[in-house]
Amino acid sequence: MTSFRTKSRAECTFSRHLLLRRWQTVSYQTGWRFRADWFLPEVRTVVASLATSAMVPAPTAKLLGAARARNGVSISETMNDFRALFAAAEQALDVDALQSVAEGWAEVAETSPPLSCTDVYTGLATQAHFQRRIHEVSTFGAQRPGSHALAIISLPGPRDSRSHCWTLLARLGEAVKGELHGTGAVAMYQNSAIHILFPVSENNLSRLLECKAALEALGEGRLWPARMKFYPLSGAAAATAATSTTAVQDSSC
Repeated sequence: MTSFRTKSRAECTFSRHLLLRRWQTVSYQTGWRFRADWFLPEVRTVVASLATSAMVPAPTAKLLGAARARNGVSISETMNDFRALFAAAEQALDVDALQSVAEGWAEVAETSPPLSCTDVYTGLATQAHFQRRIHEVSTFGAQRPGSHALAIISLPGPRDSRSHCWTLLARLGEAVKGELHGTGAVAMYQNSAIHILFPVSENNLSRLLECKAALEALGEGRLWPARMKFYPLSGAAAATAATSTTAVQDSSC
């Protein structure tokens, strides 16, 4: 096992460089989305702490989480990246430090405007990006009527707050992306519902049912039961359906 504990100055410099590269590699391998956005000054500070003292102090971890949020990185991607650090260092995950990363991220994300087409809480599409995709498919896909459709999976609302907690939203986003990977679908979370624009096929319909089941299994049953409805994609009606589960009538699952 490689140790990154305190060494001579020369050895420490080498260890920091080695750990930085290992962390970057493991993070890429475990799903970091945009490689050019990974390195930040806070990354170097975190590496220095772990390499010299085998721990990441809470203030240092919070600074990393805050920096990730300011750069539009989702909470799920931020936490997976921090887990990759400890995997790279061949050390057990510091749960307290991970919590500090999440706290730093949340403090910034609550007040910062989104910087990309990805919602920072779920890792799914933002409302603006989702509606733009609906418009594009409706406008340029008219020569293939019925090639796309909209599915809305309505989830039970939170019992004691206005919205689901960000940790559950992160798991929700991971579940949706995992179940729909490779289907060509685009998904958005809004108002306790997952809106999914997808190419119509027998396989994709089956995957949507699996996605609904995966969501119902999250949060110790807090998202059960879920209801799923399908809507034909037809111009303005589809855009309206993207923001309201009652825009058009159709059969439910």
